[in-house]
Amino acid sequence: MANPSIVHPEPVPSASQLATIPFLAAVNGLLREKNDVPDLRITMHRAVNREGQIYLQQVCGYVDGQGLEWRGKVGRTWPVTEGIMGAAFATGRIWRTKAFDTADELRARLRQEVARTKDNRDPEKVELSFLAVPFLGPDDEPVLILYAGCQELNFFADDKRVRHVTAMCKGFCRLFDWLQHDPFLNLRNFPFQKGEPVREVPTVYDVQEALDDVTPPRFTSLSSFNYEAAVA
Repeated sequence: MANPSIVHPEPVPSASQLATIPFLAAVNGLLREKNDVPDLRITMHRAVNREGQIYLQQVCGYVDGQGLEWRGKVGRTWPVTEGIMGAAFATGRIWRTKAFDTADELRARLRQEVARTKDNRDPEKVELSFLAVPFLGPDDEPVLILYAGCQELNFFADDKRVRHVTAMCKGFCRLFDWLQHDPFLNLRNFPFQKGEPVREVPTVYDVQEALDDVTPPRFTSLSSFNYEAAVA
């Protein structure tokens, strides 16, 4: 749900991109286990410090049914209040699109929400289902946010499906916590400094909700995600 006026691409280290893409491909495979999911795509955002200000930045391209959609996507930045990922950042909780009886009912609500939030997208093309999963750090501040969307009604309103994705995210956290203490020789996580989050008017849709009964994934030692190749 991005407004082009606030999207500013910034470099993302290749190592950080490669650290997330295989994981997202695995999540994509899980979600497509039984059937193809129309227009399903998944990416990862991180909290990034630029000159003392904290933004949300797209770490890698979108993993979809064809592979990786990355041109013009990697490095885009937003205020921490942007859309459903902004709601996940603000609350430290998992957010998703609510369940609706029909696609027509949801589409009607989306038209209202696109107008209310001054979103620039065509409401007839906005995804019917969204999911945002925050990866919290030791201080409870989001480090990463998994972002997914598709055109299947109520896809992420399925609690079991969200729990499965969250379990995978917790495994991701355990692995990178371990790597903090026993890293690869030529790979290092260069942490960001603390900063002031850049906030604007929240643009989350009212058709989305926070989950109270699913615990978000958490890093025990990672407070930021900035992997780069380093000299041994």
